[in-house]
Amino acid sequence: MSADEACLVNAARAGDRGAFATLVDRHRPQLLASCRRMAGAGDVAEEAAQEAVLQALLGLDRLREPARFGAWLVGIGLNVCRHLLRSRPAPPWQPEAASPDPQELAEAAELVARVREAVAALPAGQRRAVTLYYLAGLSQREVAAALGIQAGAVKGRLHKARQALRRRLAEFEEADIEEDEMTQSELVEVRVADVVRRDGRNVVVLEEVGGDRRLHLWIGPYEADFLAVHLEDLEMMRPLTYAFAARLLEAAGGTLEEVRISRLADETFYAEAVVASGGATRTVDARPSDALNLAVLLRRPVRVAREVLDAAPPASGEPVAPVAPALSATDIVDELLARLGPERPSVRRRS
Repeated sequence: MSADEACLVNAARAGDRGAFATLVDRHRPQLLASCRRMAGAGDVAEEAAQEAVLQALLGLDRLREPARFGAWLVGIGLNVCRHLLRSRPAPPWQPEAASPDPQELAEAAELVARVREAVAALPAGQRRAVTLYYLAGLSQREVAAALGIQAGAVKGRLHKARQALRRRLAEFEEADIEEDEMTQSELVEVRVADVVRRDGRNVVVLEEVGGDRRLHLWIGPYEADFLAVHLEDLEMMRPLTYAFAARLLEAAGGTLEEVRISRLADETFYAEAVVASGGATRTVDARPSDALNLAVLLRRPVRVAREVLDAAPPASGEPVAPVAPALSATDIVDELLARLGPERPSVRRRS
């Protein structure tokens, strides 16, 4: 097929429109599937696919390896998707996060820079495989088709890339992530029982496992929406913030061991994620709302420092003053789906 592909490309370069049409017909299903994985099953994917075909036609002379026309076309499509998604306003259904403070913005920018630097340092073949599999969401078979290699080779590239990313990110974290020092005897296991919304306020309800104590934490509406989705064991077909964070963790070879509500200061709760990577275990500071979302999504344990549970104000059965009817996690999901409307992305139950 590679020789046939190269012949078609050479014919198209010579002005044979039928040859180019054959190439497009052959690879359009893969192109469209890749665009839909990145942009969702809407107009953006279709527009990106059409634009990619046009760019391929105009830039055919720049294709260095004619036998890899399919991978080249898919790459153009993904780049067009990124451009379109950046240039368009956020979809109306997506909840808006509260404006982060400067420290959060700096931490997020540093994390993104570290991941990009680690991925950029990979060999070209590994870098393309990681981008298509973890970030674009293609299956290993689809990545193999896009790169023009065997599925076994994709698996090998991903394995080597995970090892390299694990080592690289561990080097980054050595300087500023403290070792895990809190013992299990200082922690109380809890479960995320519910998230409750009333009068625009959102509260996470934590219940002691094997006990009767409860802890209430205030969180933002954006985090509450997704925590409700995770508690109902649902997921969006198009991966959003927390699913993306989970994929990045997996791509770097890390495992979330547990989440801890570690301290209470000035009526503010602080959390940390315990991450195992490269044979070492480290703790990473996090907002409780983000850490709890990731814990529920990945089905990992949640524990509260005993001194935090002892110092927190007693939690009654009603986390919010009874002014209006309270919404449970199920109600919040129903409300979210109603806001999405008929054009919402598909929602499915997690396996």
